[in-house]
Amino acid sequence: MMDLRAPLIVQTRAKMLWPAAAVLHFLAAAATIHLTSNGHDIATIWPANAILLALLLAARKPRWLTILSAGFVGNVAANLLTRGTLAAPLLYSVANLLEIAIAARLIGTSGVPGGLLQTTKGSLRFLATAGLIAPGASGLVGAATAFLVFEEPIGQSFLVWVLADGLGLIIFTPVFLALFRGDFADCFRAKTWPERCETFGLLMITALIAYGVFFVAVRPILFVLFPPVLLVTFRMGRLGTKAAVVIVALIGGVATMRAEGPITFLADGPVAQALLFQAFLGVLLITCMPIAAEVTERARLTAALAEHDRQMMEKASTDPLTGLLNRYGFASMVAHVFHHREDGQALSLLAIDLDHFKSINDRWGHQVGDDALRHLTRVLAAEVRPTDIIGRLGGDEFLILLPAVDLVEASIIGQRLCTAIRHEPLTIDRGAVTMLSLSIGVAAALPDEEYVDLARRADEALYAAKAAGRNAIRLAS
Repeated sequence: MMDLRAPLIVQTRAKMLWPAAAVLHFLAAAATIHLTSNGHDIATIWPANAILLALLLAARKPRWLTILSAGFVGNVAANLLTRGTLAAPLLYSVANLLEIAIAARLIGTSGVPGGLLQTTKGSLRFLATAGLIAPGASGLVGAATAFLVFEEPIGQSFLVWVLADGLGLIIFTPVFLALFRGDFADCFRAKTWPERCETFGLLMITALIAYGVFFVAVRPILFVLFPPVLLVTFRMGRLGTKAAVVIVALIGGVATMRAEGPITFLADGPVAQALLFQAFLGVLLITCMPIAAEVTERARLTAALAEHDRQMMEKASTDPLTGLLNRYGFASMVAHVFHHREDGQALSLLAIDLDHFKSINDRWGHQVGDDALRHLTRVLAAEVRPTDIIGRLGGDEFLILLPAVDLVEASIIGQRLCTAIRHEPLTIDRGAVTMLSLSIGVAAALPDEEYVDLARRADEALYAAKAAGRNAIRLAS
């Protein structure tokens, strides 16, 4: 079963996934070779493999044959179109598939694909796998091909291959994976409009600064790019880092290929410039990715602690047997209601006891006694409004606070509860049942009366109902 959060390109059947993967890989490979290579040497950056790697990582059950075969055909077609030979496309394609397979296998078995860059350890593992191990293995084949087919220097070809493929995987795999898994869409939907505006604003600032550094500045001020990228990292976490680094890579890549910007000031010749630009992006990534992982991990821990506190608070205010508010939780809710009570607003309280509860425990055991309390809880919840507040103070003592209900209405509700419990006997075992009944005291809050006085009067009315023989309702004076 495919990941339900992934978009159509990952969820679709193999017959649709294959052409989609082949076309995407072909377009990325052909464009990269055309823009960053002379047709014989190694392309200076290679994002095409990141598409296939992201497709493999995005699916719960990767379709290895489908995706790798699509990548092979797309790669051969792109190389044949741009390089004009057959031997090189075949060998380059083999090298790229080897790289993708190694990266997907190592990353997929390391627990990383659920979220690249989520932890510092995971980020460093991803950097080592995608930046060194996988491109290093494929670089041996790629550099040998460049040397044997095009007579390019094998050492330089290997270095360019490792840097180009490594940066392509590191920069673009997290972005494509986030797209294919729907992370960007989920993040956008989870944000408020002010947060969305902040996100777009920070990314726009990053783009403007990158444009200024690479196209406007007359001095090599690459260091100016670190503050906006780090700001995006701290404000948006790993997804923001991915987007910001890709923006810098795209703007800087275009400038460097056009022989413009600070890279051209610092290095002579397209190869040296490409290597320097790759080195700069590598430093930017190594600086920001662990920070992004740490920010994400801290956010995750903060959310986990908040959820833990919420659960602890819920446990502290909830009766574990019935799921109702306990004495502490009921008192907190009552304090809130009384604090927001308007002058003259009606408010009533029912004090309820389950008649002869001790006899039920003595005759059938505490398990049946617990069943009786849960049974009573269901009856009470079914007969009152969602806005009414029910609490179990202990034993068989229950309270129901009725906002906007006067004494007459509260007595009617009490009568309805007594009738409902009589009409729903408790099933004990093997069809045996026992009849239940309630004693209820009813009190309506007086003007400016505090809760403690209201509870005392409701309790006195409850004792009057018990004294009258139980199965009765008494109203407080």
